[in-house]
Amino acid sequence: MLDDLYPKYRLSYLIGEIVRNDVWVESEMRMVWKKLRAVGLLADDLQRDYGRLIKQVRKPLALPETPEPFRTIALEVIDAAQGAHKRRSVLAHDILMVDVVDDSRVRSLRSLTPTRPLAELAAFSEELKTLAWRTRGLWIIAPQWIGGPLDDYETRDGLPSWTRVAMGHIRTDVPDRILGIAGDTPEPPGGFR
Repeated sequence: MLDDLYPKYRLSYLIGEIVRNDVWVESEMRMVWKKLRAVGLLADDLQRDYGRLIKQVRKPLALPETPEPFRTIALEVIDAAQGAHKRRSVLAHDILMVDVVDDSRVRSLRSLTPTRPLAELAAFSEELKTLAWRTRGLWIIAPQWIGGPLDDYETRDGLPSWTRVAMGHIRTDVPDRILGIAGDTPEPPGGFR
């Protein structure tokens, strides 16, 4: 896709994609918050600041009362979201420019960090998309593990796939559909309802 853009627009496009995909992860994290609130695991109001929201969601999921292996899956997603958001903040608040010698590289005007390839920013944008799907998988399977209302659209047959998505095992060979790669899938005690 980058090859379709004039070189002078590639950096702006990628920064925009990174910010947009981070907002997507944040939106999915708000759904996780909603699922936790529905079962009384959160009493505080929803944090507006995404960094605080991540910490707010992490707290009840890190408790020993949160069933394993859901707790491990959830904390991996939360930790990845926290790290990605910090990385996004650095990129979005930096003053980046395309390197004058090599238009496939980017440099910071605020620091002395070495140039980095534009491809690194493209990969980070894709990493955020994957994280958004993982976070969606997390809130879809959450009621199976912690209780609460179930979504009408989700079927028992689809829940193992969403569990694999939350684990980061996502198929890339099926266009226009998000599916988990087949493999071992943890289930809540008594199975999916």
